[in-house]
Amino acid sequence: LRLWMYGYTRPSAFVDGVIAKRGWVYGFAGQSLRVAFDSLLVYLPVALMGRVPPTPPAIPIEPESYYWFLVFAAPTIIFVETLLGALANHGILRALRRESDLGFLFNLSGMLGLVIGTVIVFTDWASFAVGLGNQYFLGITHLVIDLWAVYLSVVAMKRRLGVPILLGIGLNVVAV
Repeated sequence: LRLWMYGYTRPSAFVDGVIAKRGWVYGFAGQSLRVAFDSLLVYLPVALMGRVPPTPPAIPIEPESYYWFLVFAAPTIIFVETLLGALANHGILRALRRESDLGFLFNLSGMLGLVIGTVIVFTDWASFAVGLGNQYFLGITHLVIDLWAVYLSVVAMKRRLGVPILLGIGLNVVAV
């Protein structure tokens, strides 16, 4: 919980905490909390209200069932996205003959998902409350909020792996 709060208040302590933890525990813990928030606080209320997406889903699911699908499938999808992003970054760093640590990259990605995902859930609900809950507004706010994750990620990769700033930014784009 302390590391989570450091993601907002003490970026240097956040980075140090992620660097210090070996293995994959923080990545799984961070993403577990994040997917619980997404499923229970975003997709479940929308599904209970009977909403349908404004555009048909890209996957073969009936629009009326789409949010119910996300309540249960989003955790798996987000974990896979996190793992694939960390693997892509690891692969690129290794291909460039740079130092890499897959556990660190996964922990960083998982904890950033929690730090940023919590703010996104809050801003999404605030946007809905004031009537600004359209896809375009939410997409723009998500991109602006994600800049904090890019900053934390670049600082962490530079400090732990010696990744230059521009490469760190590029790795964030690839991970997305």
